[in-house]
Amino acid sequence: DAIYSGFLAGPGQVEAVISAIDRFATGDQLVVVDPAMGDDGKLYPVFDSSMVEAMKKLVAKASLITPNYTEACLLTGTPYKADAPTDDELDTLCEKLLAMGPKAVVVTSVPCAEDKIRIASMEKNSLFPESYLVIKQPFATCGTGDVFASTLVGYLLNGRDLTRCVQEAADFLSFVIDTTIKAGTDPHEGVVLEGCLWKLLVPQTKNCTTCMA
Repeated sequence: DAIYSGFLAGPGQVEAVISAIDRFATGDQLVVVDPAMGDDGKLYPVFDSSMVEAMKKLVAKASLITPNYTEACLLTGTPYKADAPTDDELDTLCEKLLAMGPKAVVVTSVPCAEDKIRIASMEKNSLFPESYLVIKQPFATCGTGDVFASTLVGYLLNGRDLTRCVQEAADFLSFVIDTTIKAGTDPHEGVVLEGCLWKLLVPQTKNCTTCMA
């Protein structure tokens, strides 16, 4: 139903995914690329600039990409700054990403107000990006981007429009993180995901007291 790639270990794996897309993607099939390669303004230590160049080629094959703000800057050669970008700067960033080939982009972890983060989404021929604000949780662990992108893909495959999918995927991730904080588990163990999966069936239920029952 879709082709979807997340974290890749290096340019060699990027080439393998490109080959798979060339072989298996047909017509208007959804091809989603999460170009996971950096955060907080820099590449992950396991990568160098060759990964950025390889990822640019993969992004060109996608119908939707989901970079975080750092990755969006790396892909477009935009200087990273920790301060919140202006609406015009964010618009320009999304336009540059769309010009690389995908039909739609979702940029996560965009700096915003102190207690919030911004998610921007934009499709080709849109006049400006749509924005969704979520509360910034005092919690960091690997895999949260995977939860968001995977939830987003699932909702898209169920025929919902991109803006709604972004909102519901973001709400689900916030719910998972909040639940993990309340569970008191070690952040190195990742998020407490399994007990929250039922929430995907009722995304409008945002104020449940627990998903661990």
